[in-house]
Amino acid sequence: MSDNQQEDEILEKLNQRSDIHGLLICAIEIIDEIIDHLIMKAFRKEQHAIKFVIPSLVGNKGPLNDLSIRLKLLYVLGIISREEYEDIELLMAVLDELNNDNERVYTYIDDEILGPISLLHDMIIPPGLPTQQKKTNEVGIVDSMKSSMYHQRYQQMIRSALIIAITTLSIRLEHKKTQFFMPE
Repeated sequence: MSDNQQEDEILEKLNQRSDIHGLLICAIEIIDEIIDHLIMKAFRKEQHAIKFVIPSLVGNKGPLNDLSIRLKLLYVLGIISREEYEDIELLMAVLDELNNDNERVYTYIDDEILGPISLLHDMIIPPGLPTQQKKTNEVGIVDSMKSSMYHQRYQQMIRSALIIAITTLSIRLEHKKTQFFMPE
């Protein structure tokens, strides 16, 4: 599959999710699949290892069943960079918080979301809403409908920037499948 096809496929999957919770679930699923391939590539490809050793490590009760553990292993082996490791851990932490908070539906511009995702290495937070909000509060000219439009526009900008950051991270991880040498 070409880079453009991979990117299109990732973008299509991510764009199907409109809310932050669904987007992060999809992002972690995409990343988890790529990490699985990287882990499997890191293992020895001899018959005994494939039949007996690998299944006990990555199976349902294996120590490498947890994505966080697999990430740590790939990081210490030098297969993924510190930035990639931190970004994936950050996405997983935000998703974990959303999974644990069933009382509230978060948006892309909530401080609890915007703060953490702004720390992603490929995330570019577009300027916009804070300046508009200050003008709205100070002058009082902008009505609630216009303010709502600003919020929706800014939220879409943040969503788009997050999708681009996740896609960039995913494509970089995909390239690692062919970049590093592992024993056969």
